[in-house]
Amino acid sequence: MRSSERRQDKTEFMTILDRYISQQILRYFGATFALVTVIYMIADFFEKVDNLIESGLSFPKAALYFLSRIPIEHLIPASTLLSVMVVFGLMNKHCEITALKAGGISIYRLLKAPFFLGVLFSLVLLMFSEIFLPIVRSNANRIWLEEVKKVQVNAQRKNIWLKGQNAIYHIQFYDPVRMRAFDVSLYYFDEDFRMMRRVDAGEGEYREGKWVFQDVMEQVRNSEDGSFTAQHHDQMTLPLNAEPMDLKRVVKNSEEMSLLELADYIQTAEGEGYDATSFRVDWHAKVAYPLVCVILSVIAVSIAGRGRRGENFAIMVVTGIGLAFCFWVLHGFSLSLGYADMLPPLVAAWLPNAIYFFTAAVLLLRAE
Repeated sequence: MRSSERRQDKTEFMTILDRYISQQILRYFGATFALVTVIYMIADFFEKVDNLIESGLSFPKAALYFLSRIPIEHLIPASTLLSVMVVFGLMNKHCEITALKAGGISIYRLLKAPFFLGVLFSLVLLMFSEIFLPIVRSNANRIWLEEVKKVQVNAQRKNIWLKGQNAIYHIQFYDPVRMRAFDVSLYYFDEDFRMMRRVDAGEGEYREGKWVFQDVMEQVRNSEDGSFTAQHHDQMTLPLNAEPMDLKRVVKNSEEMSLLELADYIQTAEGEGYDATSFRVDWHAKVAYPLVCVILSVIAVSIAGRGRRGENFAIMVVTGIGLAFCFWVLHGFSLSLGYADMLPPLVAAWLPNAIYFFTAAVLLLRAE
């Protein structure tokens, strides 16, 4: 009977302890996230303030621009690491971890609350990266180009090349808002890849499922002597193997696309014979990166939980910041190797996670 009561008491105690640790982590997570966000926005403001004043950007748009530029995808992992490290560092400083270990509670059991919170933060980060990040990044880029730099959106991406059936299309500028293409050239080839027809248009507009071009110069090759005959058209409707949605993906950066958009773009690009290695790297990175919250949580517990009594608390925090910084350096370096085709996309995206997961496992074993 007493043994059963002891087990029940221990279960209740651990539930209370998990709740306490979770509350403390969330508390410090909120404070850390807010502090780092404010610091970043202040630094970003002073870096951009001259451009904003010169452009005469209104306060609401300026505020929207700065809010859209907050690197939440980096702040969430950093805040996760620091909050867990602070909570367990304070517990270690007050000898609470030592007392819990003496009571038969292992460091692995103490890991339960931060681990599940790390999973929660990873899911939040994944949802944010998939749903909100493409929108806010695209919005920030648009404000900077249109309102600050006074550059038309259609000029932000140049030299778009597309491959069709025995044809190659070149679009000098594309405006995704008005669905207009400018300085368009269409090259048509025969089976021996000899150019049989060339069409140059000053402007093209997507209307009712078709591309209508204005100010068109058409050159057709004579099959007998190989000469070209030129003819001008005020307007011409031509098939173009790309809809506005396809061109919109082309003028987007990877960070402005969701996983589904990016996967669809990769499939389309590779199906047309283009190299999509960099986009494959980015796709895998979008999947792999959110898991860093879980890994950094384990590392934080391992470092802070194994500290001896009287160990400098500031050193623990600096160590945590250093580990986070090293992860992002490693992450960027690994992706660069992937972009350069020196590592497979899958390896380039997951290698930093694998290294830090191994580091977390080693530190956790030493912390016990």
